[in-house]
Amino acid sequence: MADEKTPLPGWVKAWLVSTAVIQTWDASFIWLRPHTFPGGALDLYWKPYSLYIDVDMRYKDMTDSFVMAVSLLNYVEVVLCLILLYMNSKSSSRTVLATLVVQTMTFWKTVLYLLMYVPPMSDVAMLGTTNWLELVFLFIIPNGLWVLIPGATMWEMWGRVASQGKTSQGKKGK
Repeated sequence: MADEKTPLPGWVKAWLVSTAVIQTWDASFIWLRPHTFPGGALDLYWKPYSLYIDVDMRYKDMTDSFVMAVSLLNYVEVVLCLILLYMNSKSSSRTVLATLVVQTMTFWKTVLYLLMYVPPMSDVAMLGTTNWLELVFLFIIPNGLWVLIPGATMWEMWGRVASQGKTSQGKKGK
């Protein structure tokens, strides 16, 4: 539940902060390749990616323009999350609706990314493993969070937008 002073509940604020940090880290991995690859000058800061790039081959492919475009969208998402956090701190009446819009964008960006792994959209098998444990823990769970949490946020924000609409309709009728 949101506190009296700000429109967003604590878990949504925590998600927006986490998203800003993780998406900056993730997009920077893509745009700083090959320096972020194992053995690269910046490898130390992206150690977990040495495992991930062997599962999600798009991250290893420096010519994959789709993953580069998604990473640019990640930077846009970071800026939007920071704007939402600022709006929330100022108790803007537009915070809830703006959060609904941004999280809808995040949700569908991730769904589109995941759909690129569904045949026949991809001519090349971009998942580099058939090991179910690797697939679940290195691909499905991390990417699934970017569908589930924005989906939950959308649900929460939609409920708030709908209740705000009912409140404002009630005021008009009086």
